Amino acid sequence: MSAEEILLMRQEVRAARRLARLFRIERSGRLGRRRRETARLFVERRGVLIDELLRLEARRRSFAPWIPTELDLAMGALRLEVDRAEQSCLALLARLETELGRRRGAGRATGLRDGADGQLLGRG
Repeated sequence: MSAEEILLMRQEVRAARRLARLFRIERSGRLGRRRRETARLFVERRGVLIDELLRLEARRRSFAPWIPTELDLAMGALRLEVDRAEQSCLALLARLETELGRRRGAGRATGLRDGADGQLLGRG
């Protein structure tokens, strides 16, 4: 393996690890405690890293189509974090859907509610 191939592989491993860390941060809920601007920058950074990873992979594959072990492990960790993040997002969507249904008055009646915003006024 040439010096350039090794450099590309190391850059790709670093990018994959950074990206996995960003997905882990988001999944853990730490991003939700930040300002919206910070969250937007976080999402933009993740997009930049994905683009960089795709570019690095294309360049590395032009030299050698095989995947080194270290890179395979980093990509496996990234794949695991993406899968976990997806499951976390699906669970959040389900909770939000339940909450929205409750606020709209769906389900069993549990008391008097204000018609405008669904706020509970009292229990009978």
